[in-house]
Amino acid sequence: MGLHNRKLLLCLFVFSAVFGIGQKNEVPQIIFDTDMGGDIDDLGALYALNVYADQGKCNIKAVMSSWAMAFHVDGIDAVNTYFGRPDIPIGAHEDEWYEVEAYTWFLGEEFPHDITGRKAPKATELYREILSKSEDTSITIVVTGRLNNIEKLLKSGPDIHSKKNGIDLIKQKVKHLYIMGGGYAGQSFPESNFKWGGEGLTQYVIENCPSPMIFNGLEIGHADEGYATGERINDLSSGHILKEGYGYFFKNPPEWTRLAPDDTIKPWSIWDIITVQVAVTGVQDYFEEVSVGHNHVLKSGLNVWKDDPDKDHTYLIKKMEPEVYADKVIQSLLMTPALFQSRQ
Repeated sequence: MGLHNRKLLLCLFVFSAVFGIGQKNEVPQIIFDTDMGGDIDDLGALYALNVYADQGKCNIKAVMSSWAMAFHVDGIDAVNTYFGRPDIPIGAHEDEWYEVEAYTWFLGEEFPHDITGRKAPKATELYREILSKSEDTSITIVVTGRLNNIEKLLKSGPDIHSKKNGIDLIKQKVKHLYIMGGGYAGQSFPESNFKWGGEGLTQYVIENCPSPMIFNGLEIGHADEGYATGERINDLSSGHILKEGYGYFFKNPPEWTRLAPDDTIKPWSIWDIITVQVAVTGVQDYFEEVSVGHNHVLKSGLNVWKDDPDKDHTYLIKKMEPEVYADKVIQSLLMTPALFQSRQ
């Protein structure tokens, strides 16, 4: 090969390395594990995840339901179908069914969908099937509810999909887990997602999960801290799935919210939407990461961050002002229309 050709190849190599020419554009392969049906920010989180998928910033491999609410799966599939993704598989939680007319029931009644809780495969089986077919360290799991499904996956044994047990399967296939849960400002009570899974459940998951975990705690996303969106949803047109879902929630507020029924959507916390944002596009200039130490969890679900020993654990602290972040980042996501709807 002549000197001129060698120089040309070298220039092309440098150009490709700098500008990414010819390199695979990898986007997160997301399994979203949600307790959608309780708090309303779960709906915002699934909506935001689908917006990111519209923009080519992630692929949604599956959605897992971490509650055994009879209409939980219906609401999830209604959102995915609204975005033109009716074939995203949904895994149902394995506990005994119970019925409640939450906003997921309402979404299932008002919007097209064809997957129900009784039709959906169980979450553990679906997890194992998807992970077994995925490339190594290619999957990102985003958990915005209790960790019941992850516990069952960790404890699962070999099956028709893989000869590996759950711990080894996660270790081989999962790149990161982004988890909304816990508190990292010295709170004296267990955060809800860490508490309501059951005694010792969260402790088991955090101690036994072999893949890196990034935690978003209760102080990052709380409306009282400035992390609030929702008012602009009032301006959306009737029939928009966010306006209908949020509207139902505020007209029929769960008892735990201590809200009076209201026809107006109020500013609301955005914990789960933040977890999706960070999992897909990173902390950017929005947050800083604390990655020295580990998340120590008691049987009650109360967690304490300890500096030693150091594990693959990280938690977020604020960097951008919460009000600015909520408006410019999260609110803009929620105001982005579904491409599928705009084409109708």
